[in-house]
Amino acid sequence: MPNNNIAAVLTRTDTWRGRNRRSPRRTLSTGHRSLDLLLQGGWPVSSITELLPQQPGIGELSLLLPTLKYYADNNQLCVWLDPPYQPYAPALVGANIALNKLLLVRSKSHGEWLWAAEQSIRSGALLMAWTRQPSPRYADLRKLQLAAADSGNAAFLFSSPSKVLGSPSPVALRLELESLGVNQLLLTLHKMRGKAAGEKLALSLGEPWAQRTDLAMLPVDRHHGYLSNPILRLNG
Repeated sequence: MPNNNIAAVLTRTDTWRGRNRRSPRRTLSTGHRSLDLLLQGGWPVSSITELLPQQPGIGELSLLLPTLKYYADNNQLCVWLDPPYQPYAPALVGANIALNKLLLVRSKSHGEWLWAAEQSIRSGALLMAWTRQPSPRYADLRKLQLAAADSGNAAFLFSSPSKVLGSPSPVALRLELESLGVNQLLLTLHKMRGKAAGEKLALSLGEPWAQRTDLAMLPVDRHHGYLSNPILRLNG
């Protein structure tokens, strides 16, 4: 039994082994060639990736559409934990993502959030989680990182850069996202194993699949007093 435990530890991608005998870094293509080059292959699997949009709805979900589709196409559940807006189903269908593979979860406390995040990762699902107040502690993030290492899957946390960039984190990858226009992002690398921080990448995500519109900008039917056009509440 002890030998089996040691073998299991040595096969994990976050286990360091001397004399360059560390296991090869496993990645999943982001679906964006230039981003794959920046990340030396793609999103790290068996790891947590922290995405830091300067504000919600600037294109961070479009960045993950190829990943969502990959997991859904491979019959794996995609868990959305506490997203700031209601996902817009027709836009997801338009991106050829199977809706029956998506699960929206709302937590009521930090403890519920952490439990749901860890269980989602350990179950083999793709986790996309938006952090809540208070922000997860280092020990919380370490617990999620260990769960990702055990499950062998990628997992994504969305956090505010102003709240977390000054704090240490055990996550494998940290990317700050800034809007350069509709579905145009400037990515800044803040943390990546084996690569210096500070590198930037301007990335075009193609046609917007769902654009959030301010309520005040929507046309109103003056006779009936309701909005005459639908609102898309989620921007990817």
